[in-house]
Amino acid sequence: MPQHFGEHCQTCPYLDSRHLQESDRLFRQIPLSMEDNGAEILLIFQAPGVKEWEEGRPVCSTHPNSAGGRLASAFNQLNRTRSDYNITNTVQCYPGKRSSCRMSGKPRDEKPPVAVRNLCTNWLRLDIEARPYRRIVVFGREAEKAVRALGYGGDTRFTFAIHPAGGISNDSLVSCLR
Repeated sequence: MPQHFGEHCQTCPYLDSRHLQESDRLFRQIPLSMEDNGAEILLIFQAPGVKEWEEGRPVCSTHPNSAGGRLASAFNQLNRTRSDYNITNTVQCYPGKRSSCRMSGKPRDEKPPVAVRNLCTNWLRLDIEARPYRRIVVFGREAEKAVRALGYGGDTRFTFAIHPAGGISNDSLVSCLR
């Protein structure tokens, strides 16, 4: 729910986006906030990508193989829209790009360091406690680690799933969003 860098951000290496290249720093000067649509289901992802950083909302890329593109397709199958869900990230700032992925050779988003993820847990806890969610779907290992570190591992409202851009089947993704 950040509208500015909070007190816990003061020791974060992502403070004021100083870890990013100048071109990426121009998009935003504050962390992303949860997309709050007043929904009963919360979707939690790892961190914003460059498209999300540019647009200021989580998981909004439209590329068919991106998490946003895969979600849009699943929403369509369910006759729903993203406004039927609240959407957040475990880390609220764009981590930047690493030079290349060892498998594809293409640049990929950096994985946020554990220290950054730990500092962002204050925002994540606020997002989780924002309302009495009926269901909370956590996508990806890094997001799962953050949620479990907050003590929610045994909470039956939580479903842990493979990240949409990381290999979850379409049927499994649709099932998670029901």
